[in-house]
Amino acid sequence: MKEAAPVVTAVTRISASVEDVWRVLVTFDQYVRWHPVLSLDARPEQVVVGAEIPGRVSGGDSAEQDVTMRIVEVEAPRRLVWEGGSLDAILGRHSFVLTPQPDGTTEFTESEEFFGPAAAELVPALGELTKEYSRYGAALGARVEGLPG
Repeated sequence: MKEAAPVVTAVTRISASVEDVWRVLVTFDQYVRWHPVLSLDARPEQVVVGAEIPGRVSGGDSAEQDVTMRIVEVEAPRRLVWEGGSLDAILGRHSFVLTPQPDGTTEFTESEEFFGPAAAELVPALGELTKEYSRYGAALGARVEGLPG
């Protein structure tokens, strides 16, 4: 039986509508204003399957690194999935799911599943990665909640 791919998941409740959260999530060129480690060079109109989103990851233990994500799934305003990396080493499939709640808030679930020969090396770090993804969700929430309604 094949081992399950390592997965990181963080869930954040955001006091805003799904549409408002989605608008900030897909305004890629504004990530530098709120995301703790990711800046992207693309515009919201590029949120289509197959689009490549270039960017940089900085902070943490490593030096700044150029990255390119490829959008593989879009169900506006509820789900966005992108992939980055390579199956030769490690490929991450990153998903964002926005679920409206009865009280008008949004449950924001950010997950990343890792594939490739180096994926197993991430297992010891999954707990720390989960904390980081929770921090990203909190930063998104603070950005959305801080915007004028």
